[in-house]
Amino acid sequence: MELTQLGPYHIEKEIGRGGMGTVYTAIEKTTGERVAVKVLAPLLANQEGFRDRFAAEIEALQELDHPNIVKLFASGQQSGFLYYAMEFVDGCSLEDELFRRRRFQWQEVCRIGIDLCRALKLAHDHGVIHRDIKPANLLWSKDEQIKLSDFGIARLFGNTGFTSEGGVLGTAEYMAPEQAEGNRITHHCDLYSLGGVLYSMLAGRPPFQSKSMLKLLQMQRFSQPESVCKYAPETPPEFDQIILQLLEKEPNQRFPNALLVARRMEAMQRALSLQSENDQAPQKAGTTSGFEIHPYDAANPDDEIGATIDIESVNPPDNTSGERGGAEKSQEWASDNDNLQVTEDHFITTEEARQKRELSERPRHPFITAPTWLLMAALLLTVTFAWYFLQPASANSLYQRIEHAAQNDRLPEVKDEVTQFLEYYPQDPRSQMVSQYQSDIEAIQLRGRAVLQARLLNKRYRDSPIGPEYFAAIEDAAFDPENAANRLQALISLYKPLEGERLIGPFIQAAENQLPFLKLQADKRVSVESKLIERRLETAKRLLKNDPMQTKIICESITYLYRDKLWADDFVQRAKQLLGQVSGDRDDKEVISLTQ
Repeated sequence: MELTQLGPYHIEKEIGRGGMGTVYTAIEKTTGERVAVKVLAPLLANQEGFRDRFAAEIEALQELDHPNIVKLFASGQQSGFLYYAMEFVDGCSLEDELFRRRRFQWQEVCRIGIDLCRALKLAHDHGVIHRDIKPANLLWSKDEQIKLSDFGIARLFGNTGFTSEGGVLGTAEYMAPEQAEGNRITHHCDLYSLGGVLYSMLAGRPPFQSKSMLKLLQMQRFSQPESVCKYAPETPPEFDQIILQLLEKEPNQRFPNALLVARRMEAMQRALSLQSENDQAPQKAGTTSGFEIHPYDAANPDDEIGATIDIESVNPPDNTSGERGGAEKSQEWASDNDNLQVTEDHFITTEEARQKRELSERPRHPFITAPTWLLMAALLLTVTFAWYFLQPASANSLYQRIEHAAQNDRLPEVKDEVTQFLEYYPQDPRSQMVSQYQSDIEAIQLRGRAVLQARLLNKRYRDSPIGPEYFAAIEDAAFDPENAANRLQALISLYKPLEGERLIGPFIQAAENQLPFLKLQADKRVSVESKLIERRLETAKRLLKNDPMQTKIICESITYLYRDKLWADDFVQRAKQLLGQVSGDRDDKEVISLTQ
């Protein structure tokens, strides 16, 4: 069946085809904008679980708004076809460029790597792992901007039910060792694949190659890649080291996250750029009349400079005609030699000879010449700048950023700063507070993932009788984890016997997964609130004789706020006892007006 129209999109032509489906260019009829429409393969779309992966892809892409990630516009279903419209990138893929045997300069690869790291940081912060970073999924626009595409096999952190944990998804040439083994996938897998892509752009080939898929996977797990400098000698050793660290076999030996990779490459760029500028000074010092000459070796002043010189061609002839005649001929030779015109082919050699004669007439140079001192100073300055840029920020600077974010409810944005503070300044007295912030960030991200999973479950099982109740409990967890935990426990207790039913089982399993986390959050909150209530009760008891009215206000407030909290029953009873002492023989109903 030939597709001509999908929703508001008029199909133009096919531009790509793969295992997930077919990609077309299309025109949006109301705006005239050209877009790319991806249509899932019909056979795959009808397989069990495939539509769920499609739904996950849509959910993931909707959260990822970044200039280096292909933007999603819309999605839909028509005549049995699942499709979505996304940004059309006018260009080609990096795979096409590599197939044409294009060799990228290291500066260009570094810029692309930084852009991809920024895009991956956003995806990883939203709990999305790409899982299949490779040249074919990196689009190269005509204005030479990189775009990360095809999150079709991405899976949310902690999400289950879409692909088996032992299933292998990805491309073997760029697959992380733990991914090849079918182990748990983390964001470190994307960093390994990124290293493989950077390696290919420089070397013109992946880190490992084999015609046998099994052998290739074995090489990913056990073999060490060759230095990229073997294939691209101009690559700086610093860049080679970054790539090899990305390709480490053990995930914890790679970089902690994509942001640190970007910062490392940026620091390398600055340091090498400064070194290049400083290196130009001594080069200019060794140039005469626009021609390059060989440097003078102060350690070996008798060494020949440049090519061998024919001494007779430049020395005056022997004095064989007497003192006067020889002197005249010598003077004539000298006069002629002053006007000697040397052809371009021999000019460098003559100039080198002149330089040697001048050097022999001058006093001996010191062991270290001025250009050498200048070069050493430039290198020292380069090393200093490189050391400075690679140093972590100060503890005060990091803490100020973290505190500012905490005060503005933007803690997730300083996740990397929190990690750096705890890594570099564990002995700082503020590390305990930063550790609490780290726990808060993890809790915020876990809540976000739980809400996203609840949305996906509700979308998949729209007719479930307990879906809305489960979703309400998860949303309530941000404000009242104790109540949310009680609601989930009630759901489990009531519907656990019906777990085998299709519309019940997924929510019961999800509730059982979320319950321990919510109980932990509730316990933490109870611990904090208990300490606060205890302090207020002590204050009320201390004020009982001198300011009974203030005691009454504190105790009535505790009774009103916590009367329905089982864990606070002891505090409520103690507050009522103090109220009884304030009011004397009056009836409890009369003095605890707020509790009614």
